[in-house]
Amino acid sequence: MDFVKQPRAFLHALGVAKGYSLPSLTSVRVEALRSRKVRESPEKFEDISFRFADSESGSAANEESLPMHLKLALIFSNILPNLFGFSIYARESDVPRDIVPDCVWALSQFICLLEECPDTVIGSAQLVLVPEHDNNYNVLKARSLINARTKITWHLILSDRAIEAHPHAKALVEAEYLRGDKTWLETPTPFLMYGEVLVITRFDDLEAVKILRMAMTGTECAAGTDINGVMSYLEVRAFLARALRHIRSDEEAETHEKFLIQYLRKNPHLIPERALRHILLPSGPVLEGLGGSEWFERRKQTAQADERLVKACKTCGARDPFVTLSKCNSCKYTYYCSRACQRANWKHHKLMCREMTEDQEKIKLLSLVDPFGAQRAADWTSWHKANPARSSGIIHALGLHRDPRRARTHIVFEQVEYAPAAKKLKHKFHLISCGVFLLKDALRDIEGLMNLNDGEGQEYVDSLLNRPEDEIRTAITYIPYLHLSFGDNLTAQLGCGWMNSEGLREMPYDPDWRKLFNIGHPPKPMRLVSGVKDVEHVFE
Repeated sequence: MDFVKQPRAFLHALGVAKGYSLPSLTSVRVEALRSRKVRESPEKFEDISFRFADSESGSAANEESLPMHLKLALIFSNILPNLFGFSIYARESDVPRDIVPDCVWALSQFICLLEECPDTVIGSAQLVLVPEHDNNYNVLKARSLINARTKITWHLILSDRAIEAHPHAKALVEAEYLRGDKTWLETPTPFLMYGEVLVITRFDDLEAVKILRMAMTGTECAAGTDINGVMSYLEVRAFLARALRHIRSDEEAETHEKFLIQYLRKNPHLIPERALRHILLPSGPVLEGLGGSEWFERRKQTAQADERLVKACKTCGARDPFVTLSKCNSCKYTYYCSRACQRANWKHHKLMCREMTEDQEKIKLLSLVDPFGAQRAADWTSWHKANPARSSGIIHALGLHRDPRRARTHIVFEQVEYAPAAKKLKHKFHLISCGVFLLKDALRDIEGLMNLNDGEGQEYVDSLLNRPEDEIRTAITYIPYLHLSFGDNLTAQLGCGWMNSEGLREMPYDPDWRKLFNIGHPPKPMRLVSGVKDVEHVFE
């Protein structure tokens, strides 16, 4: 299985204990099949007897005093540990669709146990999730329930079972009300889910509008932080528009719809397709405004849209239009949302900033004596910044589908030639050859091509890859991809793009990726001057 396709562990309201790993999908699928047989004939398990040792009092939590449905739930959680563990821990979007119904069943059993079993049984059966450095039983029990309810709600919503999701979503919101005033400002997700359920089921249109307005206020606070915040913000506005249509508040609904249409036209590929379809379907004013269901296939990955994919604060990831972004005054390339973020990133940015500023000054001076050379240099800078088809080729070349960790250990080298007669920017440069190399082995070549001093190659790379290493291994927001472009009479450019991890999971691998660079003329394999060999197909 490709590394990027493997499900990831994630808990709502709790941290995953260090070192925890999900059970294998093979074992989960085996138990999912078994669970279907169990559900067909649960009476076969009614005579099973067991006792849990109560570690605190030394007594026993005798299951014979439990109602039969709780006794069976305990038995099922014991004979199907991989299915239950996977259902509780796996990130919702990573659960294969064929076992979603089985995970929903397991989560419903788990919720029933947490809600109805005596604490002695819950403790003895070790049902409460225990992350590191936290042993407050009541808090952990409440958060374990939040995690399970959140996951089952999302699964049911996305499985067109919103009526079944209603009690879980409502319980999550009621728990938030009990926690304090205006909790939607810090945790808007429960309100978003409940609002969606109300919109879909039409149980209470006025309540849906009220709840979604709360959720919108909360998501506005978080929308600028990362791609997940943006997704939630768009989602809440889409469902709020639908709720407003239900109560005939068409003018207010139209305000949200126009915003969504404009935003998605400018950013057609920012949101992973599965989430986008959830937001836009079934068809309504927003999808119609975009051009109908055909828009999903017709939307183009333009140079401008590709540039907006990475238009975010270099330090914190905040995005337009939720914050005001400003370019670095020197290089006019890197974005920041505040002076504080710019100062925090300076130690990483300074080398790249110096190089880009020097290149811009050279272009200005060159235009006075060599207009053709200046135009070539300007085209080179623009081409390097935005070329979506090339970005896809680099992602495939690096093999990030199989192992996204290669993003920080490998690099694509691209040798190009200038085509000044080409009308479109993306055709101004043709790739002659390209290859994938181990970064640590290619540092000398990077320094030589970029005229850097010894050690500056690694410093330059670090300035581009200044996100925490753990983001690559866990819940990734973006995966980087490094590439070095060079050619005759061209200043070598070391660049780093960022691929949305959810988008990568949905992108099928193309083994014939070279054709993505030059239509009809794929680049040839490359061998570096230093003798370093191509390692495209070498995986650990």
